[in-house]
Amino acid sequence: MRQISVHEAKAHFSSIMKEVEAGEVVVVTRHDKPVIEMRAVSHLRTPQLGAFAEEDGVHLEVSWTDEELEEIFGELGVMPKL
Repeated sequence: MRQISVHEAKAHFSSIMKEVEAGEVVVVTRHDKPVIEMRAVSHLRTPQLGAFAEEDGVHLEVSWTDEELEEIFGELGVMPKL
């Protein structure tokens, strides 16, 4: 993990993005205090999402556990109808 200042992040954003895309985690600091942690989206845990085509169009298949649904929607006080 690498730490950089806001000034450095602004000056070299494109090259920092390439490092992050390659798997590097970069922490952006302001006045030597961590403010933002940058990491590639592909390295985050995401629910399984698959798509398959049928004659009538594309259908999405989402696989979430009850605990994941509660974590996502429970905080909002709204549970989706499944």
